[in-house]
Amino acid sequence: MIRKTLSFIIILIIVHYSINAQFSFKAQTGISYIEHLSTGVSFSFSDKHTISLLYGSNLFINPQDFSSLMLQYDFLINKFQFAGINPRIGIKGGYSIYTNNYYKWTLSSFVPFVGLKYRLNKTIDIALDFGTAVSIEHSVERISYGEIGMYREYLPEYKLGLIFNLLKNSEKE
Repeated sequence: MIRKTLSFIIILIIVHYSINAQFSFKAQTGISYIEHLSTGVSFSFSDKHTISLLYGSNLFINPQDFSSLMLQYDFLINKFQFAGINPRIGIKGGYSIYTNNYYKWTLSSFVPFVGLKYRLNKTIDIALDFGTAVSIEHSVERISYGEIGMYREYLPEYKLGLIFNLLKNSEKE
């Protein structure tokens, strides 16, 4: 009986979202302090909730020694729109490898953030995010003995990104 009830509730939720939500798939790219140059894919529904998978790398200085893989959720606050700009709040977290001349760190980090999103045209959005990265160090490898240091537990995070709307379930625009 419990299994049938749970199955019925799940079917109702799926039917509700398939009727009321506008699903869309997006690609995004950005420049940030924690991820450096990042790219990823996003899935959004209800034009408010977005889940993204992001890969970041430093393409210019030792790309093999730097990478991050982040999962991000953000909520768009449509009620406070001003001049086409919507505020949003969110959190992202994941696994990172950072290297400098002296150390190589492997970390987990999460970043609560606030941001702004502006619809440039039908297919491109611009996003600007600000937050604080909280990092947990898993391992450290000493590369050179020129300096003694440790990775900072708290770092500022900012990101400027472009979001490309690839596929939209609803033709509302």
